[in-house]
Amino acid sequence: MIRQTRIRLVTAFSGGFNEAKMIQTILTENGIKATLENGFMASIAPWVVTPGGFSPVNVSVNDTDLEAALKLIEEFNNSEEVPGQPDDLV
Repeated sequence: MIRQTRIRLVTAFSGGFNEAKMIQTILTENGIKATLENGFMASIAPWVVTPGGFSPVNVSVNDTDLEAALKLIEEFNNSEEVPGQPDDLV
């Protein structure tokens, strides 16, 4: 017998493409599957995706991973180090 599991995606983050991609990478590196919604369209015409083009890209995760994802996102937002920047520029 085949067992079916329902996956319910929920939005864990909304923002610009670069920030959303960074959040997706952080979540994936920590074992949480994350997908980008509107990534392509947001880079071409963000005002079509959301009014005014603000926060056009969503990072979605499985609802069972939402709590862990939000914790990682909060840690990322509260970190003082800017990823990819040399220490002398921070």
